Amino acid sequence: MKPGKILLFLLFVFLLFSFLMLVFPKNGIKISQKINLYCPDFEEVFSSKKQAYADISAITTDPMDSTKTVLNIDSLVNDTSKASRNVLLQNIRKLEYPNNDITILYPVFQSLYKLKDANELIRILHYGDSQIEGDRITGYLRFKLQAKFGGKGSGLMQLLNATPSASLNESVSDNCVKYSLIGKPVSKIGHSRYGAMLGFARFSPAVQDSSSADSSHFNGSIYISKSNQGYANTLDFQKLRLFYGYNKKEVRLNLLANKEVISSEMLPPNKDLNVFEYDFKKSPSSFTMQLKGKDSPDIYGFALDADKGLAVDNIPLRGSSGYGFAQMNFDFLKKFYELLNVKLVIMQFGVNAVPENEKTIIPDYSYYERGFYNQLKTIKATDKNICVIVIGISDRSRKAGDNYETNPNIEKIRKAQKNAAFKAGCAYWDLFEAMGGENSMPSWVFATPALANKDFTHFNEKGSRMVAEMFYNALIYDYLQYVKLSESGIGKIALNR
Repeated sequence: MKPGKILLFLLFVFLLFSFLMLVFPKNGIKISQKINLYCPDFEEVFSSKKQAYADISAITTDPMDSTKTVLNIDSLVNDTSKASRNVLLQNIRKLEYPNNDITILYPVFQSLYKLKDANELIRILHYGDSQIEGDRITGYLRFKLQAKFGGKGSGLMQLLNATPSASLNESVSDNCVKYSLIGKPVSKIGHSRYGAMLGFARFSPAVQDSSSADSSHFNGSIYISKSNQGYANTLDFQKLRLFYGYNKKEVRLNLLANKEVISSEMLPPNKDLNVFEYDFKKSPSSFTMQLKGKDSPDIYGFALDADKGLAVDNIPLRGSSGYGFAQMNFDFLKKFYELLNVKLVIMQFGVNAVPENEKTIIPDYSYYERGFYNQLKTIKATDKNICVIVIGISDRSRKAGDNYETNPNIEKIRKAQKNAAFKAGCAYWDLFEAMGGENSMPSWVFATPALANKDFTHFNEKGSRMVAEMFYNALIYDYLQYVKLSESGIGKIALNR
């Protein structure tokens, strides 16, 4: 081809591309649910501006790396020097409270303080979206809290988790079906008794006519083995509890440890929340629960705990923005929380409130504030002494030319979450600011070694430990203030006012 024709062709391509940049919709053209056709504009193509990412050098020490200096809040408990207090405050993103009223967490602080002398097992439920799947964040937080207050085991586990837990390996028989408030429902079930983990599983259909219940039967199994990735405190447990209910026919439950039957029990027909319990003399490397009958119970999950101390539960709800609690049977949820002896609920959501199309900017998140408030209000209503901490949304980046920038919706979601938390009487921890603020996610992704995944949304295992460490320090800092006041008598007055 002659040089003149090549030049004309290139000029035509340039003009065509320029025309497309002028007329193409800023938010792109939606081709399908997951595909969006996008064309950059002139500013993105020709701009030489480089995005400034947040400096996170002060918070990138891995809490598991003993070769580096780690802020250990527990080591400063008895150090009352001004210098130590100032260093501590500089390294902690503190919890925030409505009207600066720290006493809203005094009930859980009191329960933690009394644990050393109490023959009691109390629970912290950590709800979240995919950010906490696989026991990320929760696992290290559990490790730290149980080391301080006592307790063992992985806590509550659902059947058919979207992502395997790092603490335990779980396998269920193929006829196990999960019914959940999150995502598209499997089928109509005629009730809203989903339980503390917003879902349950069955080994036979949820709706049966009388003839099928009389003529058919099911065999189901749940196999659990220890993972080599879990923390030592997670792998050592004493008590198994299976939470179930509402089976129309009796069910045989066999418990096997290392392939030997150690318990066999008949679960009678019932219309309530029930618990099967077994105390291990020594935690087995694996065990199996076999169920057989004509109608499966609703199985809400199981727990592996110590006899006393603190249990910290990882409850990931993939795809959720924190909704579902207000949609459940309230009396059933209240009964479940009472049975579990829940003292603190941690709510960590927000990334799913960001539109899939990174170019979409939602002008007003007041709808999310109202909806999230209703969930928090429902949880708080289960018990006047139950405490709730909202962990705000983390930074999430969108592509801007060759750079990455904080999605413009993040700030609105943070505000909506904080407003909802304060209105419901909950504490708030600003993860966005704790991790470095605006444009901090790229700093976590590009750190050496990396602290977050290249989706610029989710922390990796190393980053999750750092988030857990920062939150633990914030929580324990205020707990220590309570201890100081309580031992002087002021904290007890605040609790009884």
